[in-house]
Amino acid sequence: RAAPRRSGNFVRLNLKRKSHVRGCALQGNRLRKQVWKQKWQKKAELFGGGGGTSRDRSSDVCFRCGGTGHWASTCRGREPAAGLPPENGPADEEEEAPLPTLEEVARRTNSVCRELAESGGDGSERISEPTTSPDVRRPAYEPPAPPAPVEPLYALGPEGKVQDTPQEVFNALKALGYNSFRPGQEVAIMRILSGLSTLVVLSTGMGKSLCYQLPAYLYHKRSKCVTLVVSPLVSLMDDQVSGLPPCLKAVCVHSNMTKGQREAAMEKVRQGEVQVLLLSPEALVGGSGSGFGCLPSADRLPPVAFACIDEAHCVSEWSHNFRP
Repeated sequence: RAAPRRSGNFVRLNLKRKSHVRGCALQGNRLRKQVWKQKWQKKAELFGGGGGTSRDRSSDVCFRCGGTGHWASTCRGREPAAGLPPENGPADEEEEAPLPTLEEVARRTNSVCRELAESGGDGSERISEPTTSPDVRRPAYEPPAPPAPVEPLYALGPEGKVQDTPQEVFNALKALGYNSFRPGQEVAIMRILSGLSTLVVLSTGMGKSLCYQLPAYLYHKRSKCVTLVVSPLVSLMDDQVSGLPPCLKAVCVHSNMTKGQREAAMEKVRQGEVQVLLLSPEALVGGSGSGFGCLPSADRLPPVAFACIDEAHCVSEWSHNFRP
């Protein structure tokens, strides 16, 4: 059998060898040394000095002695050239500007710093707080006023009891797509609408989400307010937003969203287009410019009807920073 003819684009590789080259080529340390020489030769051609080439070096200037034709690494220690200042030895001390005293700093900053005063005979020192100069007037900090609280939708009875469920609540229940309440829902909803703190413990699938969705719908129907729902389950937040009835609008903000998505969601909240805002714990804690930094300050948000912590059993069973 005749041997195959060699072509320009065909190379037979021997996988048993560590390198596959055609002809003579430098490898390993020799190749690295050649690249190192070429690099320094190129630097010498661009910036002057050594390099081992035959180029004329008469124009190269030594920064140590001022002479020409060599670099400082090969300088023989000739006298400094005229016009160049002599090099300072290691014994010469650098001139440093004196540091200002406390009194000078106090005068520059328009503040007066009281000196240390010794008390009695025990020798203990007492440091008094710095005072402001009389000619400096600093405006007093006034924090922004918090938004007015949202009043409960229904007032309590004369003995502090929750009144009977009005027809408006049943109409809202039908608007959300339900005909009747399940056990425990009606009592929890009326307590929330009356402004009372409520703890709801129900089994899975028994309608815990309706206990905050219906009050959020009624509160927003009366005034442009929003309901905050803190949920530690990020995967559940998206499902709740997509599964809401058409009359109830909600947005969610969590760490899996991009910056543009979070800003678009908060813009809908500021415009009063949604009734429910679902937040992850880090979005709530990191608001107002720190950490996560997506939740704006309270004066830029619509009034908050009430706050709800959804899936609170995850916090008690796993930890305060549990994130599935």
